[in-house]
Amino acid sequence: MNDESGKRVGQIRALNPSTDLRAIADLIELCFKDTIDEDGLDYIRYLRKLASDNSSLYLGVGRPQHTFAPIQGFVYEIDGRIVGNLSMIPFHKNGDFVYLIANVAVHPEFRRQRIAFDLTARALKYAREKSAKSTWLQVRDDNPAAINLYTQMGFVERCRRSTYTIKSRKKLTELIKNDFKIRKRKDFEWENQKHLLQVFYPEEIRWNVGLKEKRLLPGFWHGLSRFLSGISITNISIYHGNKLLGFASLERTTLYADNLWIVAEENHDEDVISAAVPYFRSSTINMRPQTINYPVGRGEDAFTNLGFDKNHTLIWMEETIIPTGFSLK
Repeated sequence: MNDESGKRVGQIRALNPSTDLRAIADLIELCFKDTIDEDGLDYIRYLRKLASDNSSLYLGVGRPQHTFAPIQGFVYEIDGRIVGNLSMIPFHKNGDFVYLIANVAVHPEFRRQRIAFDLTARALKYAREKSAKSTWLQVRDDNPAAINLYTQMGFVERCRRSTYTIKSRKKLTELIKNDFKIRKRKDFEWENQKHLLQVFYPEEIRWNVGLKEKRLLPGFWHGLSRFLSGISITNISIYHGNKLLGFASLERTTLYADNLWIVAEENHDEDVISAAVPYFRSSTINMRPQTINYPVGRGEDAFTNLGFDKNHTLIWMEETIIPTGFSLK
């Protein structure tokens, strides 16, 4: 919307968690109604719950169970109406303070007016003011306009990750292959699993995918600690003969889906996925949806054959913040 002089009418202001959350939830739902997954719907419900309880002004980061942070962000307002939103989520990544930009949404009636650009530019300015090391965001690989926008603003692609979810209550017992040996992970196998976890879930992305390595640690005392904390995790090893192919862990959650963490030796993604998933689907009494974040292009056929839906592939992009007074020359 422009005034008679052609100048766009509107303003960017800081998000006010005591008054804006319901409008932001409505805006996110409208903008992503065709692509939103169950976790996204949970997030919208969470925002609305917070909007009805002004004494609990905290926003779930990524998946609400993992960590919480004070609400931060910016909205674009025209005549008192919120038509654009951008959330800023603070993290500590490998000891560095960073921000994740999320929930960039612009009402369909107000698109192509540089609102997303201006919100992102304001967010980057804010991150510099707060001395953040860098700013990250995630964008779907099927959104070339957004990818181009963020590239022009200095963001660089770091990796691509796909997320899959299996919703069926089918046990999958008929898919268990007799030539694979599956057993509870032994304590001495932890170092192998830890190495593969670093390959599949490197520190560059681990801070935001929800993987808590300490929850997978072996040993009686770690198991007792998980039990006392109400954390339920099953760890298994997958062998073919005497050859170790990989590991899988099932982490129960209070959200829509339980988490799968699967890692495989090189060229054995299909084997490990095809063995681990039916094992978990046949041995779990309370059958719930299961979700997994996996390196793009790996294991896709196995997930599809087992009945997983591919939710999306996200491009992780980073804009490194150069300290004031520092020159690259």
